[in-house]
Amino acid sequence: MLVYLWSRRNPYVRMNVFGLLNFQAPFLPWVLMGFSSLLGNSIIVDLLGIAVGHIYFILEDVFPNQHGGIRILKTPSILKAIFDTSDKDPNNNPLPEEWPGGFAWLEDQRLE
Repeated sequence: MLVYLWSRRNPYVRMNVFGLLNFQAPFLPWVLMGFSSLLGNSIIVDLLGIAVGHIYFILEDVFPNQHGGIRILKTPSILKAIFDTSDKDPNNNPLPEEWPGGFAWLEDQRLE
């Protein structure tokens, strides 16, 4: 499902398998399913992932962008209340990795 979603959101990425097979990203789930079949594995899991990924892609990326479309899949408000952080929270400091150039530019520091 995640491979299908990534491949649909990045349609112009060129892929290469073993230097022999060149294709664009939307074909990646099908190529992986073909390799799975060549190895003798069942393709049911691959087909199920493609189907679920396609449904999620349509509901999340295609349908809301249509004229009159709405977002059907929404995060429950209880999860937003638990995990979202407030911008006004004084204890909400970004990690040093998130600072531009590794320096806290937003803090009031003067060079003397």
